Amino acid sequence: MSNWADFAISAVKRGPKLGEISQVRIHKDNGEEFGPAIITAKQEVASEIKRGKKYVTIFKVSETDWEPGEYVRTYVKDGETHIRADDNRVNSDNLGTLPDIE
Repeated sequence: MSNWADFAISAVKRGPKLGEISQVRIHKDNGEEFGPAIITAKQEVASEIKRGKKYVTIFKVSETDWEPGEYVRTYVKDGETHIRADDNRVNSDNLGTLPDIE
């Protein structure tokens, strides 16, 4: 397996406002496997994307297998930073149907 991105996002923490993500669970994409899960702030992910790092959403299909989702994009609108897995530039975050961080 080759790298899909620099990092993969496997879950999100939503809130406090509707359409907002506050934290994400990320894994370093090592090519043959993913690194351990780390919880980080959405702003950190957005900053790294702006610096050229690539992020992709991932979905677990079995104990050892993952399926890639969409690449994550970032932008600032009305002074707020957003991350999305689509090209919509609206005042909300959206990484699809990722599960919530437990």
